[in-house]
Amino acid sequence: MSLADVAASWLGYVVIAGACVVKVPQILLIVSNSSAEGLSETAAALDAIAASSFSYYNVLKGFPIANWGEQAIVAVQATMVLILVWIYRGTNLKLRFALFALWIAASVAILMEGHEYHLLLTTLGASPTAMTAISRIPQIMLNWQTGQTGQLSLITFVLQFLGSVARLLTTLQLIGNDPLSLISHSVGAILNLVVVFQIMAHINQLKAEKTAVKPAKISALVQLEKAV
Repeated sequence: MSLADVAASWLGYVVIAGACVVKVPQILLIVSNSSAEGLSETAAALDAIAASSFSYYNVLKGFPIANWGEQAIVAVQATMVLILVWIYRGTNLKLRFALFALWIAASVAILMEGHEYHLLLTTLGASPTAMTAISRIPQIMLNWQTGQTGQLSLITFVLQFLGSVARLLTTLQLIGNDPLSLISHSVGAILNLVVVFQIMAHINQLKAEKTAVKPAKISALVQLEKAV
């Protein structure tokens, strides 16, 4: 094994370690505020399905866990985010949890029998790219339409962006020319970066509003003193 392969493997494990906490800030933010405001349910669902599908693809292809392990961890955390969105919105919970049970059953069947079906493997490898794009686009559009990012966590999306970039490097080194993986990580990096910029813009807007409020308060106090 070359030095580059060793470095790529270790980088892969660093990404996996980072994935253990990538969505924790988002989960804590939702729970602490008892609100899922600003989060798109569609985006959360597709995020969980995309991470799960990509994990299944890599398992069935026999790729080293150093190159995809974080996706399994992200799948679990993304599912937790989705369930929290359901709970705090509290609509049609029975239907949603019934669909969730069906997804778990389908996942078990895919992992047990999926390696025998080439079309299924191709679909599992290609679908995360589309789902990642589809999951981010509703969130990006929601942020743009409302002019704010609600309970979205900047830390979570920064970590996801960095993870996608790192995955591009490890995929090129450890797997080589696997276009499905390369496209998936590229799309993920670009769209996560867009959300990062949106969150930063919202934070800067809030700071500007707070700064503008202070002079207004001072001016009001001065006017009051003069009136007295």
